[in-house]
Amino acid sequence: MTVSRVSHSRWLRGAGVVLAACVLACSSGWASVDDESAPHRRPVKVIAPERIKVKTVHGEALVPAFSSSDLGKVHSDIKRAVILVHGRLRDADKYFDLSMRAAKASNALGDTLIIAPQMLSAADAARHNLEPNFARWKSEAWLGGDLGKAPFPISSFEVMDGIIAQLVDRTRFPKLERIVVAAHSGGAQFVQRYAVVGRADQVITAAGMQPYAEGVDASAASPSKGPVMRVRYVVANPSSYVYFDATRPHAVGSCKDFDHWRYGVIDPVSYAQGSDMKTLEQRYLTRRVIYMLGGNDIDPNHSALDKSCMAETQGSNRLERGNNYFAHVTKRAKTQSITLRHTRVEVPGVAHDADRMFNSLCGKAALFDAPGCDMKLGDSMTAPTSFVAPATLTVSNVATVPSVTAATATLRAASPRP
Repeated sequence: MTVSRVSHSRWLRGAGVVLAACVLACSSGWASVDDESAPHRRPVKVIAPERIKVKTVHGEALVPAFSSSDLGKVHSDIKRAVILVHGRLRDADKYFDLSMRAAKASNALGDTLIIAPQMLSAADAARHNLEPNFARWKSEAWLGGDLGKAPFPISSFEVMDGIIAQLVDRTRFPKLERIVVAAHSGGAQFVQRYAVVGRADQVITAAGMQPYAEGVDASAASPSKGPVMRVRYVVANPSSYVYFDATRPHAVGSCKDFDHWRYGVIDPVSYAQGSDMKTLEQRYLTRRVIYMLGGNDIDPNHSALDKSCMAETQGSNRLERGNNYFAHVTKRAKTQSITLRHTRVEVPGVAHDADRMFNSLCGKAALFDAPGCDMKLGDSMTAPTSFVAPATLTVSNVATVPSVTAATATLRAASPRP
């Protein structure tokens, strides 16, 4: 085949652009946790060593995860569990690392369990020759709760149900008091949608406990119904959100699917089909949700930004979309006379960077209840950038916590449990 001079010239210019992009990406760390521009369809380099068994009506599936402690043992010292979901690169190792550093800085490792599950693709399973019972999805289908490709049609939302079911097992975690489900970017799309339709409350109730949103007075909770379990969701810099009506801040135009799942409540995934969306909306508005937005996450051309017409109706960049969505839920709650239990927090000077978001003062407060960021229900705030400890806080009364290295050393071997 011959190539004309014009097309050959264009090819050379294109090759130059690709080469320059490659050099830039390689020099800056191609697959860093805060740069989701890496090819997300490539197989992951690392499969998490822990194996979580997820039981469904179709059978049992395995999901890999990183964990700060052996999930199969009894942990009478654990009071808080943080489930941190990776972004579309499925790099659970990097998210686990940044969360461990944030936990250490928050003096939280002594009583906190951190779990970073890994939602694998079919390409990951093939590359690492995983057994057939490992859950896997086609590309990014897991972001919206879609059914997996194997070992049977399993929703990624069922994985979260399964993790929570293990955490509320009082034989293993007798003193667990709160569960935090958090994520950044693509993972935050997953967490926000799970917060809308997820069955965490049902799973907790089935275990003989009482689900309560953070900030809700539980003094009237009935002891006969079991201990109280606090739950909150932390959603940082997602590309889009689930709206509860057909209004959008930007013109809809000819975008026919703008109000369909994952952007609206029409025709939801099978996990949520048959549910009363009005009831789910009211429940969502009363759940404890913290929206964390980077003040500099304003690039309308970011390589990992959802640029579909459905997402564009929500705003031109992540910060704008987050602000618009908080205005949406605030209005929806007011219209229905519901006390909104959500908080919007803007972190100044931070762009699309998971590490800086979760290791900020408000990031550590959202994940580990660290001091320095008072987030009130229904409030919209700018995060403080510095914190002066109270005069009563001294070195002598600060608990000593294990190092990240020591905590990481408890990870299990890569072979699945029998």
